[in-house]
Amino acid sequence: LNHRYTATMMKLIPAVILLATRGVGAFLASPMLAPMPKQVQRSSPSFQSKVPSSNKLRSNAAVINTASSVGPLMLSSSGEDFCKIQGRKKRVTMGYKAMTALYVAVFLYSASKSIAPNTLLAITSYVAMPAGLSYILISAAKHDRLGSDTYKRINLSLLEYALLGLSVNKLSGGGNPILKVAYVITLINTTKGYAYGVLGLDKKSGSDTMFQDFIKGTKSTIKGICSDPKNMRSFGYWSATLMVVSMKLLKLKEIVLAVQSGVAFKDIAMSVARFNRLSLLALMIYTLKDAADRDRLSGTTFIQLNYLCALVLGLVGFLGGGVMTPLGGANVAFSAFFAANGLSYYFKKSVL
Repeated sequence: LNHRYTATMMKLIPAVILLATRGVGAFLASPMLAPMPKQVQRSSPSFQSKVPSSNKLRSNAAVINTASSVGPLMLSSSGEDFCKIQGRKKRVTMGYKAMTALYVAVFLYSASKSIAPNTLLAITSYVAMPAGLSYILISAAKHDRLGSDTYKRINLSLLEYALLGLSVNKLSGGGNPILKVAYVITLINTTKGYAYGVLGLDKKSGSDTMFQDFIKGTKSTIKGICSDPKNMRSFGYWSATLMVVSMKLLKLKEIVLAVQSGVAFKDIAMSVARFNRLSLLALMIYTLKDAADRDRLSGTTFIQLNYLCALVLGLVGFLGGGVMTPLGGANVAFSAFFAANGLSYYFKKSVL
């Protein structure tokens, strides 16, 4: 049987080889593998673009290999940075919301204790300005505008306000407990807000350090106060700024004399508190003067600042010195000026 099987296979092998050779020859001679005429190759750029050369295939394979080894790491790194940036943005925005809520809580708590005119004036001065500015910064943080000079100035003014406020509480030996919490949150969040404004949310994109930016900002503010106003509205804001700054300097002189005379800490604390309110108000009004010089008063932030300054100056004029006194009359007049500008730009913006 083995001999017969071997003989049969020896006869079949040449036949299989012959059939395979003929099949391959027929496949090679088929139209599918016929060479394309040169004219067709030259006149068919779409075909050339669809059939890449071997060099292109090799280069593409190299790119794919490189991307497969490096790409995920790059995407992972950028994804982590994005998550960090969004996290910082969310936290600083929540901080401004907490500041606003805390100052409103201070107002409600204090108003429930007393509604005397002097108390109402003090509450409004203490609460309205920082609460309003905190509310303005919420929108700035949401829309990535903390790097603007306007919002950096507001952050620094609230930072100063919180520091002096904590000093007043220390000197007086007491104070509203909610207000203390508000000062601490303000101190922390405005520092972060100013840092993100200078350095960027990634803490890398800023061109200056925080100290360099602070020096530049201080010089710019002093130069802006001393510069001539560029239009009539700017002149009104400049006049109001000079009035409040003069009151602030007089209050500072009063504090120095009180310290030299050995006045009780509680009395000094009251003077420091008034100085603190005047400092915040002066920076708010100067911000409007700067916006008027740049013809930017139509912005939502500046409309809100106009309303806020009008409220504070109006209360100081009516409840503080009285309308019939020179200082009280000036405060009421400036209050009307701020309110009119705010309404004017609000309606212009609404129409547009």
